[in-house]
Amino acid sequence: MNDRKADGIKTIKSIFSYSIANIIALIVSLLSIPILTRIISVSDLGVSTSFSTLQNILTIICLLSIYIAIDRMLLDVKKKEFEFLSSIYLFSDMFAVVIFIIYFIFRKYLNMIFGFDTWMMLLMFSFIILTNGCTLLVAYWNFKNKYKYTFLYNLFVSPVSQILSLILSYLFIKNKYLGRILGLNIFNVCFGFFCGIYIVRKGKFKFKWGYVKEALFISLPMIPHLLAQVLLTSCDLLMIKNMIGLKEAGIYSMAYTISNILYTVLLQLFSPWSPWFYRRMHNDELDSIKNNSKILMIFSAFLCLGLFTVAPEMIHLFLRKEYMEAIYIIPPICIGIYFEIMYKFFYDVEYFYKRNKLIAIFSVSASIINIILNYFGLKIFGYRAAAYTTLISYLILLILHYIGMKKVEKRVLFDTKFLMLISIILLILGYVNIIIVYNFILRYVLLLLIGILLLIKYKNLLLNLLYIFIKKEKVDFKE
Repeated sequence: MNDRKADGIKTIKSIFSYSIANIIALIVSLLSIPILTRIISVSDLGVSTSFSTLQNILTIICLLSIYIAIDRMLLDVKKKEFEFLSSIYLFSDMFAVVIFIIYFIFRKYLNMIFGFDTWMMLLMFSFIILTNGCTLLVAYWNFKNKYKYTFLYNLFVSPVSQILSLILSYLFIKNKYLGRILGLNIFNVCFGFFCGIYIVRKGKFKFKWGYVKEALFISLPMIPHLLAQVLLTSCDLLMIKNMIGLKEAGIYSMAYTISNILYTVLLQLFSPWSPWFYRRMHNDELDSIKNNSKILMIFSAFLCLGLFTVAPEMIHLFLRKEYMEAIYIIPPICIGIYFEIMYKFFYDVEYFYKRNKLIAIFSVSASIINIILNYFGLKIFGYRAAAYTTLISYLILLILHYIGMKKVEKRVLFDTKFLMLISIILLILGYVNIIIVYNFILRYVLLLLIGILLLIKYKNLLLNLLYIFIKKEKVDFKE
């Protein structure tokens, strides 16, 4: 078996194993939502959410987003992979410690800005530094198609974190938000500590500034992009809270929590795609990119349709009556998430050619557009408008990245007409689901019919996947 076939099979197994792990994580997440809303108050949930948002922002700044350079750099460092990983691990952790020292000096003023006391900020910086090793090693496994390791990690991280957060939230009589924060982070903190030791020992305790410099060349321009992404996902809730009210913010928050399950699943599903794509581009093997991207486009759209089809029943079963309005918000949020995932096809091309400044400009532009649309949309139409403004912002981001891709790559890598068709169909189905939201028979019949059509269309693909896993060989499949 040649290297390309072996790589294709490993990538398919990675995607399949990610899907299995995420289905389990999805079930645990769904079961945890009603328990969580009964254990922890709305205010404590707000504190833990604010902590997580600030942690995400500071992780990007403190580690200089250096972890994002791994996929591109591993194409160049060849057999010195762990020397590279050791170098960026040591540098990023040392830089995070320096940032913490600066924070500690000005803690009196910064605590007022951040909204947390010194002990909570110390906890946050500890999480950032200790989970760094986990982030780097999992990214390395993903690039190298170590699907058994990534499967086990994905199988444990989300379910264990969710269960621990519930247990600790219940056990903490006071400050239940602290139980949730610890529960969501403790697995990655412990695992990350040992990952860091492993990386440094495997890299023979080497630190090479040349590797760090090249990685920073890729990662530094991405900081505005990553911060803009956090802003794009967070500003809706903040603006609803400030402009409309806490009740509406709570409803929107729960709609976004349910919809975000789709984002988590699709993000993990796409994790093997990007390294596979970079390897194909690096070797100038472009023939299979278009076909395989079309499969991901249609599968992602079906998952999107599936979630906003079953969402009304999820809300009926798991949540209290005051959350019922969320059923009208979930379809547009889900479609926005679909556009957010689809732009990664074009983003990967820009990233491969190291056009990171272009990526940052697009993300910042989309965030500004979203804030402007939110301001006027919330004033005129109410809090539900935030779901539609986010959808529009991600659609604009998708278009911007398509334009950016065409600037750096003239060859046809993706079937954009197919993506446009799927997007239009998904928008129509989203609108139809809102109209027939209380007729669950029609919604499920529609989902079933589309599922049957896809099974007929891709039956050969499914059979070939079975051959890969049962007979461990590849049969008439374009890797």
